[in-house]
Amino acid sequence: MPLTLLRLPRTNVWRAKYPAIDFHVHARGLTSKAAYDELIALMDDIGMGAIVNLNGGTGKDLDAVLAAGQPYRDRVANFITFTAEGINEPGWSERFAAEMERAFKAGAMGMKVSKQLGQGAKNPDGSFIQADDPRLDAVWAMAAKYDKPVMIHTSDSIGRFYPIGPKNERYEAGLWRKPGETAGNLQDGGPSHLVIEKAREHMHRKHPKTRFVNAHMAMLYYDPEKLATFLDTYPNADIELSATFQDLGRAPRLWREFIIKYQDRVFFGTDGSQSRGADEFWRPHWRALETLDEYFPHPAQVRTPSGSPGHGRWHISGLGLPDAVLRKVYYRNALRHLPSLRPSIEKQFAARGLRMTAAPRPAVPARPAGE
Repeated sequence: MPLTLLRLPRTNVWRAKYPAIDFHVHARGLTSKAAYDELIALMDDIGMGAIVNLNGGTGKDLDAVLAAGQPYRDRVANFITFTAEGINEPGWSERFAAEMERAFKAGAMGMKVSKQLGQGAKNPDGSFIQADDPRLDAVWAMAAKYDKPVMIHTSDSIGRFYPIGPKNERYEAGLWRKPGETAGNLQDGGPSHLVIEKAREHMHRKHPKTRFVNAHMAMLYYDPEKLATFLDTYPNADIELSATFQDLGRAPRLWREFIIKYQDRVFFGTDGSQSRGADEFWRPHWRALETLDEYFPHPAQVRTPSGSPGHGRWHISGLGLPDAVLRKVYYRNALRHLPSLRPSIEKQFAARGLRMTAAPRPAVPARPAGE
């Protein structure tokens, strides 16, 4: 990355304006008090109210995470992690749905589904298993039965479906620059993004009582019109913002209006982990949403060996969301799915001397007749 010579105003945002709930965190290894304490210390430093840990796992792994996390349930919502292992075996649907039920009763607050659906798990004939596969009906129905959110990542960055070469933004950013390197490129040997998107839509349509939180703005951050149609068509679809800031920030006026319009459907998320630096990764998220600063580094999800941000070798500008919208994105929308976190968020508001509920606007005096 070249160093910019511009000397632009900078707003130093050290912690989130309000205790935010990060709906997309990969907090691996939360099986001890020390691991949780380290995570909570980071959260307190940057102003994070609570997180959703998507790496709870299943079976004994999940049990260990839930047991160690019991004292921290007010700050860390652990999710069961979906796995398609054994999906081609008889009875898989019932077995995994039963594991979900056991997990929810044990304290898991939702479920994470990775992009193995669509571009990972395969049928015996080698075709890719999509999100609308009938074997998954029992899985989505179990989430609806317990009113638990499904945090689902389907499809991928659009550049991964295009040919490798200088015209591809991901190539320019530093991916696939070694001779013969193709890791993560989906142009050959995988389904198109249109196939994956169509299956996702069918899944939402078949399971209207299941609430899906679509990761990374449903991977449609490259096409706001398509994303708007998706949200308008499927009332059970929400979206979260992780790993999209590099694209939101290069069209800030458009995306600001988009988020304002769909303010009840947008959740804050980062795709972060305990290893990410506070200044290099976490705080730029606050700056991107809270300020109108221009041309600053985005919170890079991927770093190439040379150090460039692999999801976009450019700078971004802030969206400067209105306060009422920021509150919804940061915590109110998430609390609809995770109501048990509310007392903790209220406590953190009180500790900051803030009101969790915005003060009502003063009444506007009526104009005298004739004015």
